[in-house]
Amino acid sequence: MKILVICSESYSESDSPLTKAVGNIVLAYRRWGAKVLGFSPYFSKVKGESNCKIGRNFIEKLGNREYSALRGANQGDDLFIQYDDYFGRAGIYGNPGEKSYSDNHLRFSFLASAALNCCMEMDFKPDAIHVHEWGGIAGALAKTVYKDYFAGVPILLTTHNIRYDYHFSPDNIPLVGLPPEGFHIDGYEFWGKVSMLKAAMLYSDKVVFTSPSYLFYLLSSDLQGGMRGFLESHKEKLIGIQSGIDYASWSLPKEEAPAFKKQKKNELRAELGLASDSSLLMYSHLDSYSGSTAQVISTILANLLNMDLQLAIGISESNSNYPYFATIREKHPHKIALLPLDESDESLCRRLVAADMVFSIESSEPSLSIFLKALATGTILISNQRSERPFIYSKSYIPGQEENDSIANAFISEGASPDMILEQVRIAESIYREKKSLWAKLVSNAKSIKVSWDDTAKNYLLLLSSQGL
Repeated sequence: MKILVICSESYSESDSPLTKAVGNIVLAYRRWGAKVLGFSPYFSKVKGESNCKIGRNFIEKLGNREYSALRGANQGDDLFIQYDDYFGRAGIYGNPGEKSYSDNHLRFSFLASAALNCCMEMDFKPDAIHVHEWGGIAGALAKTVYKDYFAGVPILLTTHNIRYDYHFSPDNIPLVGLPPEGFHIDGYEFWGKVSMLKAAMLYSDKVVFTSPSYLFYLLSSDLQGGMRGFLESHKEKLIGIQSGIDYASWSLPKEEAPAFKKQKKNELRAELGLASDSSLLMYSHLDSYSGSTAQVISTILANLLNMDLQLAIGISESNSNYPYFATIREKHPHKIALLPLDESDESLCRRLVAADMVFSIESSEPSLSIFLKALATGTILISNQRSERPFIYSKSYIPGQEENDSIANAFISEGASPDMILEQVRIAESIYREKKSLWAKLVSNAKSIKVSWDDTAKNYLLLLSSQGL
């Protein structure tokens, strides 16, 4: 199978959440035997010095502009579109610390046009086109400007985060290459402007979200601007495919996993000034998705402090909840610790390995990768059912049902109320303290869950096969 991939960021050389996901999918495609030709922008000022070499100059069709396709020294079929007017800037989507560039619709429609044009000139006729985020505008171009070459080629769009959209004036519709007849409320119109996200979804044959739970959340939430209604009207093309993780980075040593976790827990507690005792250690990562989690912790914090439990919270000082937690930490320095909000894999892995439990009740986090990472490190989940549908890989412990002990790896409440969450924490703390063998079984169950990027890519390929490939 031949697959064309278009991404708005340089997935083969960057390490943002988007590029990590796209890069891992591309690598997994290739491991499954697919031939992938990938395109992303060459951000010269962001990227700095490069070993890329000019492969060839081309003229794209939308604006009759000349650009270069760069081939990396070691990237093979991962190419970069060089056009400094659009991609030779200080930032990817906007200057650092400022608003988005006002011409992002032109920049990324150009990327899509240039990538499609390259395929034609290189005589690469893909069996499928897999686009990501703002690169999704390629679906419309493949069915209009470049339809003679790409006729019948299915378009697969992965929406990694529905919050990332961009709106522009309808006056620019011809410049972007969108069919003008699509500008209406059931098309790509959004409050009088053009939504790049809606346009990408409208002209894709399948739209993938990064977990089934995230898709269910979107279809059961009141999204701004009527976006939920738009999704429901295209429900037949929506699907959730769980994004995987790289188990080379997240797995524990097989032979000494319990001792390894205990060692890392003691090291982290010593570093944070927490008491080194038999307490259960619970970690919570309060990022931009974690408003509900922070609210619940604040509500039940007094109860937690009276339990045989320690709490480590990853939080930035700019978080509105930081002053409150900092005050509590000053009063109970051996029970609660605050850590900088560090998104690096190395830092997060260290925290998850050290923790006995991780707590989050957020429904809007797209891929729930922190749950997979927690399970991989033998860390038990404390959560809720997330809009009436739990994370499909979490198996809740059910008191009194011994047959459930062989699969349970989490403590999941029916709702997200503080009382319901507190009850689950109490059950978990009791088992950790009084039923060591059962807790060890829950940890073993957690570590048995595996969703790799190869699994993710396989599901994408199965989806493409269902489209007649």
